[in-house]
Amino acid sequence: MDAPERCERFVVPEGTKKQLQRDENVVCFWMPTSSSSHVQNHSQGVRTTNQSSPMQAYNQAINDLDKELDTLKNQFEAEMAKFSDH
Repeated sequence: MDAPERCERFVVPEGTKKQLQRDENVVCFWMPTSSSSHVQNHSQGVRTTNQSSPMQAYNQAINDLDKELDTLKNQFEAEMAKFSDH
């Protein structure tokens, strides 16, 4: 018997899509198109392999984005400090 699909539906914030694409355990995800007039009626979801749950993949994507933003902020602040020292 086939295992049930590992799929969950929840709101996926903009920006998370790219992080989800990087996760090798994410089989696919879907989001409503911005051209849809009934965006709230269209489901969003993530499907994963047996190595991860959709919620784990989602949480990992958010954590990875947070780390990237921290890195960018630190790099920006370091460059601003160099500029203001001159």
